[in-house]
Amino acid sequence: MKFLAVALCLLSVALPSSGQSRDSSARKQGESLFTGRRPLAGKIRGHQNRLPPEVVVCAHCHLQGAPDAGAAVAPVIDRALLLEQRERRGGPPSAYDLSSFCKLLRTGVDPAYVLTNRVMPIYELSDAACASLWDYLTK
Repeated sequence: MKFLAVALCLLSVALPSSGQSRDSSARKQGESLFTGRRPLAGKIRGHQNRLPPEVVVCAHCHLQGAPDAGAAVAPVIDRALLLEQRERRGGPPSAYDLSSFCKLLRTGVDPAYVLTNRVMPIYELSDAACASLWDYLTK
């Protein structure tokens, strides 16, 4: 009986928990959304028509070495950019959390209530998709 208890203990340490696999799955989904392998729906703030999915790919503007990154239209997004207190677009220092990140993507309003540049699309995305992007960018 003691052997069985020790074996079960070792097995539980060796195997990833379902929470770990869910986290990994969420990050993979977030990466797919960020890179455009999974399409997003978005439009320019104030416009009614959706942009083609290939135009609203996050990585086109926010990835180091992206074709558009040299134009300084958008910052490279990483964990530090989102989680550290920073002054953004002339507003007071702020940091993102999941809620403010999703609000930014859906409305173009950042945590300090400053609007993003109008060229950044606003997105139609579920809470789960937004959380997946957040996990990918902050973990």
